[in-house]
Amino acid sequence: MAGGRSPDGHYAVRIFRLKNADSLDYAIRICSEPRTKPLFTLPDIGGYLEYPGAIEDDCALWHASSQFVAITYRGTRHSTELYILSVYEGGATRLEIPDYVQNALGRVNATCVDQICSTSLKRWDGDDLRVSLAFSAHQRRIYTCEVVLHVSHTGSNSPSVSLKSVSAPAGGLGG
Repeated sequence: MAGGRSPDGHYAVRIFRLKNADSLDYAIRICSEPRTKPLFTLPDIGGYLEYPGAIEDDCALWHASSQFVAITYRGTRHSTELYILSVYEGGATRLEIPDYVQNALGRVNATCVDQICSTSLKRWDGDDLRVSLAFSAHQRRIYTCEVVLHVSHTGSNSPSVSLKSVSAPAGGLGG
């Protein structure tokens, strides 16, 4: 998987081919290295892409600390899903992400996506994850914006993700 190995080399995001599976012929797992022991498997992965396509399309972006990883995967023909996980020795936890899509929709006076909703990983700036969001609303007019999500991992609190900003959507071009 593109971007799969953590900066410290202790973990990797891997796409595993599943045997005897129907349409869900692969899984995305966080593994400890070098043994590839699975620490966590993302639930509900698969559907649109099959294993070879997932290797090419799905990607990961690690935080410099190797404590967090952002993962995108193509859920449907017109959507890409985002996951952020907290990784620690012996396991990983999926973190709840604020609804940045609804925030962006509100900025164009829409309440739902009408076809396209795709998140692309850009980079980590310290504890801020920058992603690009492309979505369609208002009879398939396509908008793009930058979203900044912030991970908190200090003190005795559990790691969390907050929405730092959503830029004004640009575009509105017909699809």
